[in-house]
Amino acid sequence: WLKQQLLLKLIQHLPPTRPLPPKMVLIPKKTRRQILEHLFKEGVMVVKKDYQACKHNELEDIPNIQVMMVLRSLASRNYLSEIYSWRWHYYTLTNEGIEY
Repeated sequence: WLKQQLLLKLIQHLPPTRPLPPKMVLIPKKTRRQILEHLFKEGVMVVKKDYQACKHNELEDIPNIQVMMVLRSLASRNYLSEIYSWRWHYYTLTNEGIEY
C-alpha cells in the first residue's frame, strides 16, 4: 500500500509529456494536390510545429499535420530546403523540386 501511494505521488509531480509526432498519416490525393498547388504557386511555405493544430495557417481547410507530413516528405527527397527556427518550419523549393 505504501509503494502505491509513493508511486501515485511521484506520477503526479512528473512534468507533462509532449505529444509525439505520428508515425504514419494517410493523406488523400485531393489534399496532397492542394498542398502541392499552393507550394508551386508561392514557392515557399511555413508550417508551425504543432501536431494537434486543426488547421494550417495558409490552407485553412487542411489539417496542419497533413501539410507538415507532405512537406517533410518532399524535403527528404531534396525537393525542398528546410530551415527550422522557434517551432516553425520554413520550406523553399529547390531546383530539383521545380523540375518535379
